Amino acid sequence: MADTALPPIVIFAFNRPEYLERLCRSLKAQQGVALDPRNIHLMQDGAVSPCSGMRFAEDEAIAANIAAFQAEFPQGKVHAAPRNLGIALNLHRGESLAFERLGAEVGYFFEEDLELGPHYLAMLEAIRAQLPEHPRLGYFAAYGNHRQAADPAKPGFIPLEHHWGFGLTRNCWRAMQPWLAPFHAIWNETDYQARPHLRLVECYLDKAVASAQSSQDVAKTMAAADLGFGRVNTDVCYARYIGKQGQSFREANFQRHGFDAMDYATQWPAEPPRLTAALLDGLIAAKRAHHARFRAERFGSELEAMRQRLFNPDRPATRQDVMDLWRLLMDRLPDDEGYYERNVGKSTVRHIRTSLLRGREARCKSFFMK
Repeated sequence: MADTALPPIVIFAFNRPEYLERLCRSLKAQQGVALDPRNIHLMQDGAVSPCSGMRFAEDEAIAANIAAFQAEFPQGKVHAAPRNLGIALNLHRGESLAFERLGAEVGYFFEEDLELGPHYLAMLEAIRAQLPEHPRLGYFAAYGNHRQAADPAKPGFIPLEHHWGFGLTRNCWRAMQPWLAPFHAIWNETDYQARPHLRLVECYLDKAVASAQSSQDVAKTMAAADLGFGRVNTDVCYARYIGKQGQSFREANFQRHGFDAMDYATQWPAEPPRLTAALLDGLIAAKRAHHARFRAERFGSELEAMRQRLFNPDRPATRQDVMDLWRLLMDRLPDDEGYYERNVGKSTVRHIRTSLLRGREARCKSFFMK
């Protein structure tokens, strides 16, 4: 395996330099593979959102991230975003780098909150070597299932859940892009941290599979399931999750999920696991059936429940929406009927809200926000 060139290694980071340092050091300590530091890329997200102007990180944390990466990989490539993209668009930027700019058939992608055991990349390579036999394998990882005992001497395969430390094929990535286009359109319009959950979930209305969750990870899971691509993970843990603090986790959750006790295998097995066509076909069929059943049986009721507490700001405004916005923001109703005629059914709630908030009158009335 050491004589085979590795795919591009792409690392995604934001404002946790202590985690990034641990990932990079564990990457340097890999056994059984030959790292090319010139083909290791840091996708460093920016601090300030171009959509809202909100600051999501301090410049010092961004600089510390870049310094931590360069200390371990001085020949590595830093791709620093000038603005905050959010995880969805930063991931898309890194995947586009691997598959479009670099023309790779496979890419290896890591967020900074995974610490690798010494054989992680070697295990990804053992799986990559089997890709010619399995053109429908899209995603693969080796972080395992820390909740269930597995034999390090005889590792096997289980369904992949979270996209942590994963390999992805260009064939799968390209096939997913049209499917994901509605999601990307929304992620481009808003801060990911404040993404419109209902609007994103409503993107599943014309799909055969669905979820009631709005994350980019889930959207890609749905796309792969609907398009018939497999996603596999080893049952043995070859890495451990270290993200006690982050966008999706806090220390209490980290401990509740048992990640504080997660550890990785340190021995290479006598035989790496072999993926059979029957196993892959079964995993693909089971995953699609699961999400198609949710779409058919539960999605409608869960969507209606969401609509009772969440609202899509990009829907055409009703007359009641216009009146409610004016009451709340302007302390009055529009002066003339023409305002309703110009906006009801023609402008979105978001557009009307934004135009009012930016107007002189609303700004003068909002003295209490000082």
